[in-house]
Amino acid sequence: MAYLQTRAADTQYKAMVYQNLPLVFRISSITTIRRIVDILQQIPLEAWEHIVACEPEWHYMSDLLPSYGEGPFAVLMVTAGLNDFQLKGKAEKAYWPVLKKYLVQSPIPDRPEDLIPALAPFYAGERLPELKLRRLRRFLQSHLAQRMWLADASTMAPHFQTIWLKLARIMEQSPEQKTIVFAMKCLGIAFLIAGERNFSFEKIPIPVDFRVRMLTRRLTRRNLDDEAIRFFWNQVLQELQRTLPVTMIHLDSLVWQIGNLADNDLIAYFQRFNLDQVGKRLVDATRQQDAL
Repeated sequence: MAYLQTRAADTQYKAMVYQNLPLVFRISSITTIRRIVDILQQIPLEAWEHIVACEPEWHYMSDLLPSYGEGPFAVLMVTAGLNDFQLKGKAEKAYWPVLKKYLVQSPIPDRPEDLIPALAPFYAGERLPELKLRRLRRFLQSHLAQRMWLADASTMAPHFQTIWLKLARIMEQSPEQKTIVFAMKCLGIAFLIAGERNFSFEKIPIPVDFRVRMLTRRLTRRNLDDEAIRFFWNQVLQELQRTLPVTMIHLDSLVWQIGNLADNDLIAYFQRFNLDQVGKRLVDATRQQDAL
């Protein structure tokens, strides 16, 4: 019964968001969503998996798993995800590789609190250092971090949604806030690196950042607020899932990687996967929106 009530509440919420969108966007978005889904359905599952593995948080952090162990590695990934904002440069250059250098130079921690002195020098040199140091301590000193530290991926995975809500409460943020949903994406990636796929990412929305906003604007020709952007990509994902077993982790990874690419770079991106037509059709989709 509780599950049915939750589903009903979700349906009501989505209907409310949709009705609050401008009528012209509601009409044009249906066509846009169908066009995008038709294009993205041409990406095979193997390519989707490779796209996730190309994310900087996977690329730079995955080889720490064997030395850390699944629980501590999950805590580390959530910690890093919570402070991935207001960076000094691109995340793939200024954040994840630099963060890893600090970690490999520090002893393997025995408890969550040990990550504080290991990471504090890095965050002290970042933008908004006091805020990031407070966030570092707030999570790593929490009961949730303690419990995750002692668990393995298969133990945590069935409680993924609960971890999401608890994390938001600990950080005193909305569950839909970018840093919270991105931290959960990092946790999901930690599970995938560990070979664990038995977790539900269904309710967690896309982390809305500059690149996501940019691609959404190119495809819709509208400056949507974050709530509308989350709704838009959720609709794309729901349609994709009719034919592909992908999650928001897959979709966000793709959107983030291509979000700020120029047309030629976008085509070149998909050429790496021998999917030239996907890139060309996405470029065409943004140009067709220009004519609306």
